[in-house]
Amino acid sequence: MIQPVRADRPADSLHFQGSECGGCGEIYPNPALDERGWCDACRPIMRRRFRLGRHLVAALITLPFAIWILTLDRGATLAPPVWALPLAAAYYLGFRIGGEVVKGYSRWRRIPKW
Repeated sequence: MIQPVRADRPADSLHFQGSECGGCGEIYPNPALDERGWCDACRPIMRRRFRLGRHLVAALITLPFAIWILTLDRGATLAPPVWALPLAAAYYLGFRIGGEVVKGYSRWRRIPKW
């Protein structure tokens, strides 16, 4: 396991040689982080958090839309099976938005409170 770069080293050794882990905030050498910017220790936790959080946000966005569709008088609008397309689009967009929300929340949580 690659150890984080400690702050007691000179500042020049840290400049442009490492990146901050998106989960714990430690500075690691660039090859030590995966494509999402997570270290080995944070990767399982962050994957679980992303997996659950994205689906939760997507459901919170899609369910009110689905309830609105069910309560809507659909006589002059689209046929009921066609409403699956806007619901799928809403879920997909909620899934993408949820990933950004979870990423922002996890970064906000590790900011030191002054």
